[in-house]
Amino acid sequence: MKEKNELTMGTRFIWALGQSSGRQFITALVSTYILVFLTDTFGVPAGAAGVIMTCAAVWDAINDPMMGTLADRTKTRWGTYRPFLLFVPLPWAVVACLLFAAPDLTVRGKIVYTAVLYICYGMLLTLLEIPYNAILPTMTHNEMEKNDTISLSTFIASIAILIVSSFTTNLVNVLGGDDPAKGYFLVVLIGAVLMLITSWLAFAKCKEKYTVEKNANENPFKGLGELLKIRQVYPMLAFWCVGCILFQIIMASSVYYCMYYLMNPALITTYMLVISISGMVGVMVLMPIILRRVKGSMKKAVTYTQIICVVCYVILFFVGGKSIPALYILTFVACMFSTMTNAFRPMTVVGFTDYVLLEKGRQMNATISAIGGFSYKVGTAISNAILSFVLAATGYIAGAIGGQTHAFMVGINSVRFLVPLAATVLYIIFIQFYPEKRLMELQAARAAQNAEVSEAPQE
Repeated sequence: MKEKNELTMGTRFIWALGQSSGRQFITALVSTYILVFLTDTFGVPAGAAGVIMTCAAVWDAINDPMMGTLADRTKTRWGTYRPFLLFVPLPWAVVACLLFAAPDLTVRGKIVYTAVLYICYGMLLTLLEIPYNAILPTMTHNEMEKNDTISLSTFIASIAILIVSSFTTNLVNVLGGDDPAKGYFLVVLIGAVLMLITSWLAFAKCKEKYTVEKNANENPFKGLGELLKIRQVYPMLAFWCVGCILFQIIMASSVYYCMYYLMNPALITTYMLVISISGMVGVMVLMPIILRRVKGSMKKAVTYTQIICVVCYVILFFVGGKSIPALYILTFVACMFSTMTNAFRPMTVVGFTDYVLLEKGRQMNATISAIGGFSYKVGTAISNAILSFVLAATGYIAGAIGGQTHAFMVGINSVRFLVPLAATVLYIIFIQFYPEKRLMELQAARAAQNAEVSEAPQE
């Protein structure tokens, strides 16, 4: 049943811009370059960097659900979730910039400095990201409208990722000259300014329409406990986690792959352009066509697209380093479909939020966003841990292009292609547990009920 449109194109664009421009610029910079910045520029040992990122993710696993519960129970004159868009962006921007400040410290001082700021970075990102994601389901009940808004957001994110992944090394050289630390700091500062503007614009324009009043006397963790009783939540947690591993390991390992496996740092810009442009084509051109062909079925869309990625990763593992044209072509094909995971995750988070509301009668937008974010953080931690472990275990030598060990060469090739291969297979398996059929039934019932109400004669 056709649902009415509730969002103007301007509102969709502003939400997508706040979600995916400046904030995505910073998160893409951290995801792709933080490890190489720490090891090659700031001077933090690879093993220590991996431990820091893993510990930060463990702490995120603890505080994400708490922050989601806090956001769900917030009540202000601006609404439930909007206040976070006003107050959190500035401190997060400051911490993100300091993370790339690279002060002159001892090795121990650098480790402590990185650990404190990286943990603060993750906590503030959570405090901004969870409420932001929770706003969209309160703005409209139209499922296609929400998916289209997320697709627009993913397209904007692809542009930000393209700029960051493909041109960061160039920007660092231009802005920093002989001082790469200065270059990194100025790059993240650009992202921080953009993030502040777009987040505050979203605060001003994105209004909450459908919120459910919370019982002030209710145990704040009761909702989380009830959510964890829903059996479908566990495979969805795994689905969101491996989706993150799939994307993050590609972005983080590609820089090392070009520099040390292909032994040509000049290829970084071109290779990352291939990844980013193919992702934009996949998200904005292919994904809408695929979703309409499968009538909005997430299960079919994920399964069909990711099988193609599996085939490409197998071939790339064996021939990627032997033929640059083959590397570019197969990477383009694979990333057209693998980048769709950036849209599938928020779409299924929003869909699962609607499922819990309609099936259980509880609105837990921020809590569900939080556990989705928790899965994403765990995936990020696993990705960073895998890469940093391989670097440490295979005798990686920072800056030694052409002088790496054979073990490192095998390891980085495996991280670049076999880890995404394994994550993709798991991704296909876990989507089969998404409660898609029941969700469609519930949404159809709600649409029919709304139609009956609107058509009822008015007295």
